[in-house]
Amino acid sequence: MSLNEVGPGREGAGTALDRLNITQRYLATEFADGYEDGVLPRRDLIERVARITGGIGTAASVLLALGIRPATSSAQSTPPMYSMPGDASSPASVSPNDPAIVASDVIVPSGGVDVAAYLARPVGDGPFPAVMICHENAGTAEHFRDVARRFAKVGYVAIHLDLLSREGGTEAVPANQRAAALTAPGKAEVFVDDFRAAMALLRADPGVRGDAIGMTGYCFGGSVTWNVACREPGLRAAVPFYGPPGFPEELGEIRASCLGVYGDSDARVNASIPVVEKALRSTGVAHDLRVYAGAGHAFFNDTRPQVYAEEASMQAWRDTLEWFSKHLA
Repeated sequence: MSLNEVGPGREGAGTALDRLNITQRYLATEFADGYEDGVLPRRDLIERVARITGGIGTAASVLLALGIRPATSSAQSTPPMYSMPGDASSPASVSPNDPAIVASDVIVPSGGVDVAAYLARPVGDGPFPAVMICHENAGTAEHFRDVARRFAKVGYVAIHLDLLSREGGTEAVPANQRAAALTAPGKAEVFVDDFRAAMALLRADPGVRGDAIGMTGYCFGGSVTWNVACREPGLRAAVPFYGPPGFPEELGEIRASCLGVYGDSDARVNASIPVVEKALRSTGVAHDLRVYAGAGHAFFNDTRPQVYAEEASMQAWRDTLEWFSKHLA
């Protein structure tokens, strides 16, 4: 299901989608796909779409535009998409107790708010290049702290922000309300400022090379990564995973070298590839948009066995490290 598909037999149904911003449309289609795949109950589908669109009536119109009509479904009794994440299963996973790294919780001051973050770094004085990490639309989780440790293990200072800090942190927000909180009006701009604040914190660290900061993010975090790349010229390299750009009209402002990561069966996100490719080609920046075989949306998340694709994930990890090694050198 792509961002532009509408349900059959309803003239003008697409207007409900047209009123949403690109991130809201992206999340609505993600939830709809989860329902159709049998991993999200209909009640949860309606509730989540209502929260990101502002009400039940709008949610119903959006779901009609996506081809989902009132009906019974075997998905009624299935568990929510984001419930009970499993343990890390990636061969690249790194323990918090690994002797080659040091990791701790930190605070990133941003716009008068203390944004909770997790910082992992290699043992040693450095200075090291740095990578910022943005989570999926369900907020922070151990998986993203693990990703920070993976980067630290191979020589980067890595920082991961909890973008629900203004709401008290991810754990303080009910799971079915997190996506709505992250996509509320004005939040896209706020999150760019949060990562700018993280860059300032990194640059003030004598163990960090301030001229060698990159960023990666997943799902919703991929969108945030594109947004930061659009508005922060000091970002040297970006690796967004399967997220559409939130500011597509600003892609021509990007100065970072960009590696886009996509799964071959993730049609709704892949629909944005031609727009991104055209814009990046016009900028002249180094870029590569890679589609991985045998992979769908969220294929990198090894704590979600229903979507994790180990072969594609490990290849994308190697490609990410190669990209950062080349462009943060």
